[in-house]
Amino acid sequence: MPTFLSTKYTQLLRDNELDSFDKVWNYQVNWFEEPNERRGGWSGVGRIILKQSDGAEIGAFLKKQDNHCRTSFMHPINGVPTFQREFEMMRFLQKVGIRAPEVLFFGRNPEGDLKTTLMTKELSGYVPLELLTDELNRGAKPADFSAQRTIIKALADFSRRLHAARIQHRSFYPKHLFVNMSNPSAPEIAVIDLEKSRVNYIPFLRSLIDLSTLNRHVKYWSKSRRMYFYLQYLGLTRMTPYAKWLCKQIIKRSSRD
Repeated sequence: MPTFLSTKYTQLLRDNELDSFDKVWNYQVNWFEEPNERRGGWSGVGRIILKQSDGAEIGAFLKKQDNHCRTSFMHPINGVPTFQREFEMMRFLQKVGIRAPEVLFFGRNPEGDLKTTLMTKELSGYVPLELLTDELNRGAKPADFSAQRTIIKALADFSRRLHAARIQHRSFYPKHLFVNMSNPSAPEIAVIDLEKSRVNYIPFLRSLIDLSTLNRHVKYWSKSRRMYFYLQYLGLTRMTPYAKWLCKQIIKRSSRD
């Protein structure tokens, strides 16, 4: 697979001497945590700073892995590097207008082994839904429902568009959903951690699997807030027989997800 350099940031990568696989692979990274090891391979991520010619800085995340693969329908035996799958999914989401980290660089070792690198631009101005929800609900006077409904609606709209693009995230935790509150009346949502994501042609399964994960792990949402999210996600003002049935399946799966 050929090396990818973002056209927009090619000069920035060259200025920082990170415009080839070897340079990126050999760049020293301070890992967020010890690299994940599985099936004889490893995978790690760290944050780096890219300096622009005017002295300004851009935050980025650099991922490296070796022999860290996942099988798929197209690659049932040897699989493909998980960062390659994430790169391909990020590029697809960009094409369909769904926010995810912008890819700056992707490369596999030209010598043919499974060493793989992926560099993405930091989601500046975004915070994890998990942290934002905590901030809005902790303290002596938590934010009321009207102050939070715009976030819930934006999240529901985003989830619907993601699933309409036939994408099942498969790790739809609040920590993987990021919110930008620069405009409080119109929050922007982005999604990260796309290694497990895949195309799923069955709408019911896309909704069931992702929403049951979110329903189980999101904090502070009352029953009325969860119902508001669900109706916004389905584009309904009241429950239909199918909506009731799907809701029951999501709740049932949430208890064991």
